[in-house]
Amino acid sequence: MSDLIELQEIAREFIDKRDWRKFHTLKDLAMNCSIESNELMEIFLWRDLDFEKNIINGNDKKSLTMIKNEVSDIFFSCLAIADHLNFSLEDAYREKMSELNIRYDPDKVRGKLSKIPSPDKDSGR
Repeated sequence: MSDLIELQEIAREFIDKRDWRKFHTLKDLAMNCSIESNELMEIFLWRDLDFEKNIINGNDKKSLTMIKNEVSDIFFSCLAIADHLNFSLEDAYREKMSELNIRYDPDKVRGKLSKIPSPDKDSGR
């Protein structure tokens, strides 16, 4: 069993033991993922580059703990969405990385900051 499948099962059990599935609509799970992402961004709001350097260098354990907690909340939301739709997050991730490896060919983008639109994006929205 892969680690991600095991983690998805842990999230499923956590949700089911609390009888929260009835509250977990796709809309609300997506919104929760976004809200948790914003909480991660809030940690960095109005901070200078020294703030980031202190975290990276191990000089700000409190902020690192806050970051870990928010990233874990985001990951939980992703696991819950995958569970809700009954798909393998691992397979979805691997498929996405294969797509990105093709779209962002290292020989063409190395050292460049570029955004290449996905060929499968719905242009009607």
